[in-house]
Amino acid sequence: MKSTSPFTLSATQADDAFQAIGAARQFTLTTGFPLGSAMIDHAWNDGPSVVVFEQLAHFQNEDGGFGCGLEVDIGSPASNPFAARLAMHILLGLRDRPSTDVEAGLRRWLETNQDEDADWHFSDETQAGELAPWFAAWEFPGLNPACCIAGLANQLNMTVPPMLERVAILFAEKASLEEVRTGEFYGLLPYIEYARGLDFPERDVYLDAMAESIMTVVGNGDYADASHFWEHVLGGGPDLMRRLSKDALDRQATRLITEQADDGGWPTPYGEAWRPIITAQACVTLARLRAGA
Repeated sequence: MKSTSPFTLSATQADDAFQAIGAARQFTLTTGFPLGSAMIDHAWNDGPSVVVFEQLAHFQNEDGGFGCGLEVDIGSPASNPFAARLAMHILLGLRDRPSTDVEAGLRRWLETNQDEDADWHFSDETQAGELAPWFAAWEFPGLNPACCIAGLANQLNMTVPPMLERVAILFAEKASLEEVRTGEFYGLLPYIEYARGLDFPERDVYLDAMAESIMTVVGNGDYADASHFWEHVLGGGPDLMRRLSKDALDRQATRLITEQADDGGWPTPYGEAWRPIITAQACVTLARLRAGA
């Protein structure tokens, strides 16, 4: 049966999630990631959003963009689009967002660093630093990150018409239902985040294909962990979620809770350096599901 309303954790799931939060918060502190503990406090303990902004600002450069290790697979501290995407996800997880220099700076960086081809490229400084192999081979322009950035930025009211017009042209040139139907995680991601933030021709057709792909991946057991599942589902918002089965949502919520490791953190296939932010994101996800995502 498909979901027709927001998914909400059951009472048992909500209690189990609450029991997990203390150890998760301690994990982020032990691993030296106070941004993570601020995110958890805001999501679960009524912590003020201003503390999240203060911690996030440590990863922001003078040009308004983000780098400085927020995206741990990019060694250069220079601003880059993948760190900007992570920062925008953190901002979208806040209940309230008072006007800050953090958002003003990011808005400025997004507008001034988009290339005429619609994408946000690596700077020379970023390319000169250490890059994970997949980033070293990244080809621009592409739907990822351009459509991810545009969809998230539009939700945050950080876009201007020329920015969206460029991305719309790129999407029209490169978008493919066949790519959506393959279900590959990072190939599917830009379609999901673009559809959450913007309207476009055949959006419903694409959403149907996204939902079908997600359910196929779930059925095949191919999501590496529940965090990846929820990154797709919550990234697409209510219009995507209502196309998915209630049973799948329920099972993946339980899976997310039970995947917490004994040290309080969540696992990841990408390496230990990713675990602090993955843990904070898992806690924010559980808070959103408790409230009715």
